[in-house]
Amino acid sequence: MPHQRDRNALATPDRDRFASITLNSHTSNISNASHDIHRFAIRLSFDGTTYSGFQSQPYQNTIQDQIEHRLRNLLKRDTVRVIGWGRTDAGVHAKGAVVTVDLWGKEVMELLTRRRGGGGGKKKKSGGKVLKDATTMSNGHDSGEDDNDQTTVVDVDAAATFLLSVLKQFACNTGTTATSSHEYSTRYASISAFSVTPVPLTFDARYSAKWKRYIYYICSGINNGETVQPFVWSRYAWLIRESLDYEGMVDAAKMLSGEEHNYEWMCVIQEGELRNTRRTVHLNIETVPVKVNGNDTMVPYFLQQNENSVVYKVVATSDFFLYKMVRRIVGLLVAIGKKQADLTTLKRCIGVYDKYGAASDDRDGERMKIPVKLLETAPAKGLCLDHIEYDIPI
Repeated sequence: MPHQRDRNALATPDRDRFASITLNSHTSNISNASHDIHRFAIRLSFDGTTYSGFQSQPYQNTIQDQIEHRLRNLLKRDTVRVIGWGRTDAGVHAKGAVVTVDLWGKEVMELLTRRRGGGGGKKKKSGGKVLKDATTMSNGHDSGEDDNDQTTVVDVDAAATFLLSVLKQFACNTGTTATSSHEYSTRYASISAFSVTPVPLTFDARYSAKWKRYIYYICSGINNGETVQPFVWSRYAWLIRESLDYEGMVDAAKMLSGEEHNYEWMCVIQEGELRNTRRTVHLNIETVPVKVNGNDTMVPYFLQQNENSVVYKVVATSDFFLYKMVRRIVGLLVAIGKKQADLTTLKRCIGVYDKYGAASDDRDGERMKIPVKLLETAPAKGLCLDHIEYDIPI
């Protein structure tokens, strides 16, 4: 397997698309001006309800499209490309997603000029500390040359602060049906950045990640005779009327957690796709109290009024997730909770695929015995990308 740094250099559709960018009506290759490029990592959260996922698609409204549109207006560019941590389906939310954007040195200077209302760079004696890599611009000269013994240092931290102020809240959802909170309905932003950090040019939002954590909320035990009223938090959980067997779901999560298993049987693998389906996932499921210290938590009002209602929080952590992997795992846990399948059947399914692996005649013979309910995909609205961890703090 290639080193992480080598994998970062592998061509992907996003990288090919971003290999050249249009700036001031001419096209320049980034690699030819790497000393004049500054990369910024943007952590953001978003409500995916009204979006067709993160990744840009023709004739669709996506998170990536909204971010790039805002940056195009800010930088006055015809084309801006952000590179994301991966992709999410339509309706999936994020609390800690990460994207990167590359800016030319002169764009950073212009941002600083706009922020300060004056000069964007600081004059610094060459004997002082000069930041290297993506933090220094030398006015077209090597740092060893005499340019009146001064070097222009780009204050990328100040530029990051300015970027954050621009991206802090945008793409407002003015058509929300949340009427219980006036502030929410008038100020709610569907996309919001909460940190912008200068990073090395070798940093990749996807391939530099050490691990990711997803959270899924399930609301169960709703009174069958009760009308589900529209409420903001019902957008972020799978609402299930029947009660669930919590202990059974905990035991099922323990079967999958902490050890490497072959998840091919429960994930969506495209035909001809070469993908390692053996993954190690750490799973935890717990109940969330409806009230904490007498205050309402992020739980719908109609659940707070029903003594039989329970909110479950499923946390999944891994270095890599397959397509729809978390939603399939949650669907499996709910099937166990509804007693539509038992733990013995689940254990057999796990064992068959772990033993025989992919493309096995023996495995294929067992596949027909997998209950359909164990292959159900949980709704997208309950899933949230909670955090992505990297070696560097961002």
